[in-house]
Amino acid sequence: MVVIRLPDPEYAEPFRAYSNYMVDLASEIGGQFGWGRKSLVEGVMDGMSLHLGSVNIDRRKLDSSAESALKKSMTKSWANLRRLRREVDDIDSFDEDTNAWLPVQAYYAVYDAVRSLAIASNQPVPRDHRRALNLASRSVERGLFPYPWSMHCVGCPQTGSHSFPTSGPHGRVHALSNPDPDTAVDRLAMFLRTTRAKELERRFSEDRKKKVAPGRQRRNLSIDDKEAIAARLAPTTVFDLFWRLRTKANYDDADTFVLGAAGVADARAFADSLAIVADASVAAIEGLVVAYVGPDLVGDFASSYQMKVRADVGSPVAVRAALHGSHVGTQPEAPF
Repeated sequence: MVVIRLPDPEYAEPFRAYSNYMVDLASEIGGQFGWGRKSLVEGVMDGMSLHLGSVNIDRRKLDSSAESALKKSMTKSWANLRRLRREVDDIDSFDEDTNAWLPVQAYYAVYDAVRSLAIASNQPVPRDHRRALNLASRSVERGLFPYPWSMHCVGCPQTGSHSFPTSGPHGRVHALSNPDPDTAVDRLAMFLRTTRAKELERRFSEDRKKKVAPGRQRRNLSIDDKEAIAARLAPTTVFDLFWRLRTKANYDDADTFVLGAAGVADARAFADSLAIVADASVAAIEGLVVAYVGPDLVGDFASSYQMKVRADVGSPVAVRAALHGSHVGTQPEAPF
C-alpha cells in the first residue's frame, strides 16, 4: 500500500514556492538549450559559444601556478555537481532528507565555478561569498551570458524603483501557482526581486543600528536612505538565487526543503530541478572559462578528474570530459 505523507502545514507553502521557482527555471533552461542535444551541458556550451561570438575576449596562457589553481577550483565545482547528481539520479534510494543539504552543494558548485572564472580571466579571486556574487554580477552586466543568466534586478523593490534592465517590466504571478512556460519569465523576475528585497532588508537592518540618536534603539530610514543602500548593492542575478537557497538551508530553516514536500516524489522534483539548474549554471560559467583558456586545458582537467573518480559516462564530469575533448561548439583558435 502506498502511503501519502501530507506536508507539514508550517513549511508547505514556502517549499511549494521554492520548488515552483526551480521547476520553472529548469524548464526554461531546458527549452532554451536542451532540445536536440546529447546533453543539456552541451547545449549550454554551444549557446555560450554563439553568444560570445561578438564579444572581445582575449585568449590567455596561464602560468603553472594559475593553471594549478584553476584545476583545483574547477574540480571542486564538478565534485559538488557529481555528488548532487548522484543523490538525485538514484530514484530507488532517493531520501527526501537530502534536500536539507542539496542547496548547499548546488551553491558551492557555482561558487567554485565563479572562482574559476576569476582565475581564467586574471581577476582577483574572491575569498568570500559576496565578492564572488559581485564578480558574477559584473559578468552579467557586461552581457557575457545569454538568457536566463542575463536577467538581473537592480534598484530597490521596497520603494518600487526596481527594474530588470535586460527584459523590462514583468507581469505578476502567484508564487504557489503551477509552473507554466507562459509565465516562467515572470516567476524568475519575482524570484530575483524577492531575493534582492531580502538582501536589502538585511542591509537596512544593519544601517538602522548606525548613528542612533540618544534614547533610541534604532533609527528610521528614509526613502532616499533605502535608495542609496540599494544603489550600492550589485545587480541581483540567477547566481544570487543559489546563495538564497544555501542560506535558507544553512542558517534559516532547512526543514522547509524536507518537511514541506508531499512525499518522496515531490521532494525529488525539487531536487532534480535544482540539480539541472546548478549543472547548467556551472556550464554557462565554464563557457566563459573556455573562452579565456581554451577547451583543451578544461578538457584535460575534466578527463583527469573523470579517471580519478572513475565517473560513469553520464555523470557531470564525464559529460564535460567528452565535450571539451571533442571541441563541441564553434570555439575558434584565435581570441574572440
